[in-house]
Amino acid sequence: MKLLLLADGACDLSLVLDSCGVEITRKTIDEALGISLDGYDAFAVLANGRVLDPRLRVSLEAEVAVGKRLFTQGLNSWGGVYSEELPDTTRSRLVVIGNEITGLETGDLLDDGSNRTMRPWYTVPEQKILLVYRERVVAHTKVQATCEELLSGGDPALWLLGENVMMCGFALHNFVRARFAPQKAWKSLVSFIAEWLTGNKPALFPEPAVSHLFSEDFSDCAVFERQRKKAIKQGIEWLSRYLVDAGNGGIKEGLRHNTSPDGIQLTADTVRTDCCGEASGAFRFYGKIYGDDECSQIAENLSSFVFGPMTVKGGLLDGMVRWTDTGWEVCYQDDVARAILPELYNCLYFGDTRRFPDICRALDFLVKTTAKDGCRVMRTEACSLTEQAILELSRAGNGLPSAHYNAYYHAALLLAYKIGGNEKYLEVGKRGLETIMSLYPETKREQSETQELCRLVLPLAVLYDVTKAEAHRAMLYRVTDDLVKHRHPCGGYREWDTGYKANFSRESDGECSLLTHNGDPVADLLYSVNWLPVGFAVAHSVTGDKRFYDLWRDISAFFVKTQVHSDDPKTAGSWCRAFDMDMGEVYACPHDVGWAAKCSESGWTNAEILMGLMMPDIIK
Repeated sequence: MKLLLLADGACDLSLVLDSCGVEITRKTIDEALGISLDGYDAFAVLANGRVLDPRLRVSLEAEVAVGKRLFTQGLNSWGGVYSEELPDTTRSRLVVIGNEITGLETGDLLDDGSNRTMRPWYTVPEQKILLVYRERVVAHTKVQATCEELLSGGDPALWLLGENVMMCGFALHNFVRARFAPQKAWKSLVSFIAEWLTGNKPALFPEPAVSHLFSEDFSDCAVFERQRKKAIKQGIEWLSRYLVDAGNGGIKEGLRHNTSPDGIQLTADTVRTDCCGEASGAFRFYGKIYGDDECSQIAENLSSFVFGPMTVKGGLLDGMVRWTDTGWEVCYQDDVARAILPELYNCLYFGDTRRFPDICRALDFLVKTTAKDGCRVMRTEACSLTEQAILELSRAGNGLPSAHYNAYYHAALLLAYKIGGNEKYLEVGKRGLETIMSLYPETKREQSETQELCRLVLPLAVLYDVTKAEAHRAMLYRVTDDLVKHRHPCGGYREWDTGYKANFSRESDGECSLLTHNGDPVADLLYSVNWLPVGFAVAHSVTGDKRFYDLWRDISAFFVKTQVHSDDPKTAGSWCRAFDMDMGEVYACPHDVGWAAKCSESGWTNAEILMGLMMPDIIK
């Protein structure tokens, strides 16, 4: 059997076809113009949005007319079907129609990253649809619906025309390199295409573009310690690639979730103050533990950036820490807290109080814009903060009782009190956490209930450390007990949201939870479990309870297992937002407008995990 493959170069699909045991001739589409097609038994055209030269099209039509098979990818027009070009498919899901594909069933979901697809203007009678794109599919791996229901309102993505033409509207040629997920489902689909085209099953698939140590057993302490140190080193190397001028200009946000069909992941170039502060903590910890002077200097540079150009000096807004290099006049108290907590750790664990006055300056601005219940509103903007507006904020009865927005702010206040003894910080921090505690578990959730639980561990540990009150200790244990109910056997924690009450739960059109249904085996490393290593380490320190050390070790092993291993320096050593704990790969609902499954935040995710992996070494 002889196959003519028209493509711009080698790709994952061509490697699969190579293993089918047929004779393959490779040419570009332009090279195929004018050659005889008589000697070939089948054809694959990876057009990727191109329209065929009419002369080549007529020749191919003649071959197809005598029964030869043709597979096309991204071909704008063929057999009465012609298409418009759609933009990014990131927030859509590919849904299987029918049971033609071995290993896949109606309703199974596949994600293809940031693809482009050719959407047919209309269907023709002989068109049999195998995959459709659907928007707003609220399901993790499968949607329960009939073929008719799925076809209604869906955009065709893969279809048959008669018996011998198969057309794919999107680019799947580098399905491995582009990290399409779930891997098993894509292997089934590509095997189906390859066998349909060549008559033979493929014998080989490319190795995954990224891998994890998900199946490793870290019960042996020596093995765990060796892999922990290796993960820390690789994580620091990843962070280093996103520094701006060795940290003097901060650090980039990291990686966006958008990944092209050829596997190129977009960089998030925004410089966020919180990411800069969090990264400073990771570099400082590494520098102290491993005697790395370069990392220690990077930490100094990043911290100087946070308390330098990113902090307002003088005037009514003195001490306001800016959100980002673009959100210049916006202030989120949670972001400020995470930016300054590493310097508070520096004061507490290393005795370096040089920047403590700057920390207090930032906290004083937040305190004077905090409501009477100890909570601040979601955010403030400089353009609206007149003297009267600031007074009204301080006189308001209630802020936002959300651990996501306020609990780390309270932790920062309480740590600053512990270091400097300012009673105002104790008063506001204690009152704010007690406000949240009084509503628990019905706090104002942002992404999920799991997120709120994870966000409370560190602040409650700090609160108990400062007050030694039994009620505060009991709350720390209550939250921990509730959180452990959602532990997955692999060591991570499932996203859960009782009543689906979170602001961005499930069907949000903006930022969106990874959760589609309670019980999904998905861990969120951006908003939830990333906070736990630091939280459990501090809880162990202040309570002396070995249970918290065991929880720290357990979640740390989870992060060692889920770190990305890759030949691509953009991703190697990082952690992504989502991890499916059943499949052992990065996969989840892609609905979030900016931070879906494959995104990787330099601060929130990577630096927080790295600090947590090192925290017990620092607290000693």
